Amino acid sequence: MTDIGVVHLVRRKNGIAPFERFLASYLKHPAGQPHELVLLFKGFSGAGGLAAYERLLSSVSHRPIFVPDRGLDLNAYVTAAEQLDYAYFCFLNSYSRILAQDWLAKLYRWITKEGVGLVGATGSCQSIVGGYTEQQQRIQALPPVQRTYTRIRRALADRRSGMFLRRASLWLLRVAGIWQPQKDFPAFPNYHLRTNAFMAARQTLRRVHPGPISTKLSAYRFESGNDSLTNQVRRLGLRVVVVGRDGECYEPERWHLSNTFWQSAQENLLVSDNQTEFYDSSDPSVRAELAQYAWGGFARSA
Repeated sequence: MTDIGVVHLVRRKNGIAPFERFLASYLKHPAGQPHELVLLFKGFSGAGGLAAYERLLSSVSHRPIFVPDRGLDLNAYVTAAEQLDYAYFCFLNSYSRILAQDWLAKLYRWITKEGVGLVGATGSCQSIVGGYTEQQQRIQALPPVQRTYTRIRRALADRRSGMFLRRASLWLLRVAGIWQPQKDFPAFPNYHLRTNAFMAARQTLRRVHPGPISTKLSAYRFESGNDSLTNQVRRLGLRVVVVGRDGECYEPERWHLSNTFWQSAQENLLVSDNQTEFYDSSDPSVRAELAQYAWGGFARSA
């Protein structure tokens, strides 16, 4: 067995299309590093319902693991890290699509450097606390009724899958006083590695405490909250870096220069997902707003 497990989440509810896109990208772009492909089949009843997937995988070496459709992507990752004994894990979510050859070799080059605890394809400064983009500031200055109407209209216009329900649920929790983001999330700039595609040593992951991840809010906390994966690893005295298609690593203060997430034309992106693809397909005004969400005054949209 190799030292590296590439763990890709295959969620039954997503249908087969995202997996077809991932697999096509995986076969097109050689990893450049020996590894074992682990497929986390989430929500499948054992081998039942896998016929279409098995046809696609007939010539692809892989290790299947079945997990129940409970919790979120991070729950499945935690399960994999507990069950498997690879020295290094590379996690790719269900919408990941590989964009360049030697992608794993580029990530592995940096995760094996002394003092590096976490590497990923994308990172952001975004904070759920908000209030740092020009548009957000304009909305906040509106009268209460107009402010609410404007936020509802913008939420309805967001074409990202499930975003309206997410925004609505967070707004209701906030109004009810159940959720106070300023207590759970750092203010901007809130450096955090996005968990769509990241790599870490098993011994590092064992020192991280994700806590219960049963809701989208708890997943947000683990990705970008005060006790995020990034912050926990940094508190261990380890570096957290973004790796671009160019094979170079970028420290948090230089992430905005990596051109990997919601910046420029994302031309240096190593692994895409639904969020980076949303940016690519948006008009210039939306891209400009997204870039400001992620990078504030450093925003440079295409």
